[in-house]
Amino acid sequence: MDDTSSTAAIILAAGSSSRMGNGRHKLLLMLDERTVLAHVIEAALASQARPIVVILGHEAWKVRAVVAAYMAQQDITVVENPDYLLGMSTSMRVGVATLLEGKSAKVGQRMGQDEDKEKGQGEQSQFDADSALIMLGDQPLITAQVIDLLISARKTSGKPIVASLYDGKRGSPTLFAASLFAELMEVSGDEGGRTVLERHREEVEFVELGDVAASYDVDTWEAYLQVVEAWQKKKASEPKTGNE
Repeated sequence: MDDTSSTAAIILAAGSSSRMGNGRHKLLLMLDERTVLAHVIEAALASQARPIVVILGHEAWKVRAVVAAYMAQQDITVVENPDYLLGMSTSMRVGVATLLEGKSAKVGQRMGQDEDKEKGQGEQSQFDADSALIMLGDQPLITAQVIDLLISARKTSGKPIVASLYDGKRGSPTLFAASLFAELMEVSGDEGGRTVLERHREEVEFVELGDVAASYDVDTWEAYLQVVEAWQKKKASEPKTGNE
């Protein structure tokens, strides 16, 4: 693994929020002063993961307005999935395809840059993803520390898959090496790589993360209220600053 290799983050944010009810878009629900999706993106930005690919689908125009402030950052790419209603796997495939296209483009870029080196022209991208974390856009209590633990486990174990455990139960994110991207591109239905993980179970590094709240998603209104409660408890436990 060379110094420019990295683990990308693919954030799946295309779902139709069908279980939320009352026309609510789960990614646009507020948690403190930020939306659910903004929390996930900011956790990825604060981590070692690069580049970050955000996959939109349902009401993409609304979600784009939320992520507009992040789109100016060169490490973030936002892509729309027109087939999002066919399941989570379609968004994962769009994310993986985006990484593969970027890798191909970089190879061509390098060829031209080699000719420019003597002239001091051309600047290589700082990142060349050799793996990817499949993340959920509705998991707002995820932290940069959790993401970095998974990336570190990949580097130390050398295994092609790193899976999250929360109090012994498997959850998201899951990290896949680039050697498995072709298999991820064959996944169908409403899953994010589960069949690939099961196929390579003997090659999986399981990482116990302990922080169960970090695994909470907001698929339903009740789940969202659970996340709000966990967030408030977390804020209350933080040390006070200033004159508070």
